[in-house]
Amino acid sequence: MRLRQIEVFYAIMSTGSLRRAAEVLHVSQPAASKVLRYAEQSLGFALFERTGGRLVPTREARIMLPHVNTIFEKISDLKRLTENLRYARNGHAISIGCVPSLGLSIVPRVIQGYHAKHPGNELTIDTLHGPEIVSRILNHDLDLGIVFGTYEQQGLTACHIADIPLVLIDKQRTEGPVALEDIDHARYIGLSENDPTARLLDMAWEDADHAAVPLVRVRTHYMAAELVRLGGGCAIVDGLTALHHPGLPVPLPLKPPLGMACTVLFRADHALSHISKDILALLQQEIKQDLASLPAV
Repeated sequence: MRLRQIEVFYAIMSTGSLRRAAEVLHVSQPAASKVLRYAEQSLGFALFERTGGRLVPTREARIMLPHVNTIFEKISDLKRLTENLRYARNGHAISIGCVPSLGLSIVPRVIQGYHAKHPGNELTIDTLHGPEIVSRILNHDLDLGIVFGTYEQQGLTACHIADIPLVLIDKQRTEGPVALEDIDHARYIGLSENDPTARLLDMAWEDADHAAVPLVRVRTHYMAAELVRLGGGCAIVDGLTALHHPGLPVPLPLKPPLGMACTVLFRADHALSHISKDILALLQQEIKQDLASLPAV
């Protein structure tokens, strides 16, 4: 199949009709129908059955669809790559991905501080989860990623910039430090099992010979903090979230202390630009300042 034939097939599968597919592709319906007919002739089998004026995908079409989806994902990756290369030629553009906790606290201040000094430089910020950040860096869609945890993966360079303490937030407690075994399991709000913080805590629970089955599991530290604020229970979150989320009880340290690495990721085959280095320095400065003001930790 030629690329144009694949485009018509994909558009029909996505929209459900030849007319809407033609509109998406900005061609006439007869032109799209002609391309489809040539595609079926070259393949030697039908892609759609004509039933009551509708196009119904054949078994062969449904088998082909996942492979066609992969082709268009690669085309999308290529489009993003060419856009990034075009817009970054002058060396004054950078795209950053950060985990939600940092996107609601540190990173906006870093960007504001940098942009105030360099208003002519283009900055793009995405709030994503760790695996998404890794994927986008490897696809040239992000220049920098700021995550919690350590990532060792071929093609990536990981730069440790700080250790962020984990703290307990609980409206029913006012004094710390708090041992894991003393946390009320019936009120405990946990993080998604895929979160690096959750994996660290699971190992800590095992070391303490206590198995915590969370009342609720959430994907972000921010949501866990908001549930605590609403009186939904207690949670262990990173200290930066606890510091910047309004209306929370005083964060309490854990016994023994636990912390998460804050890591900056970038492609191993790319040297850091001067913009990236400046932003990295601001990030370290802001984190250091916040950790110094974190109470009782």
